[in-house]
Amino acid sequence: MLPTTYKVKDIESGTLTVMAKPASGEWIEDEFIGFARLGINKIVCLLETFEQQEVGLACEEQLCIKNSIEFVSFPIPDRGLPNTQQAIELAEHLLQEIRSGKHIAIHCRAGIGRTGIIAGAILVKSGLNAEESLALISSARGVQVPDTEEQEAWLGFI
Repeated sequence: MLPTTYKVKDIESGTLTVMAKPASGEWIEDEFIGFARLGINKIVCLLETFEQQEVGLACEEQLCIKNSIEFVSFPIPDRGLPNTQQAIELAEHLLQEIRSGKHIAIHCRAGIGRTGIIAGAILVKSGLNAEESLALISSARGVQVPDTEEQEAWLGFI
């Protein structure tokens, strides 16, 4: 069985996907095998270190490596905001990688708040406005993103 992911948009030759945190416990290995089968070749984790441990994902980077998936950790506090300059640099870099053919999946815990603003930042850098970006992600995800008004306002300012 393949993991649940939500394709947001193809951008040139690559794909932007969002998801909730990967399954852990006895299914964790299957989850990462599934990501590779889906063609995901980079995972961006927005969980803080203590959250990774709390939800059983302390080994996420190693499982990515084992399945030939690149891994990036960019911790953002739950329901919080990232460092704006660092987030813009990350979004621009990820956009370049997507345009050159990568399939990138972004996750936090639920795949709504932190995931929504980083995926939204990528879409804003691709030429959409913040409102269009959030509508596209919300439609793909099946729930309204992001979590907080502050997160939504942040995306409007980048």
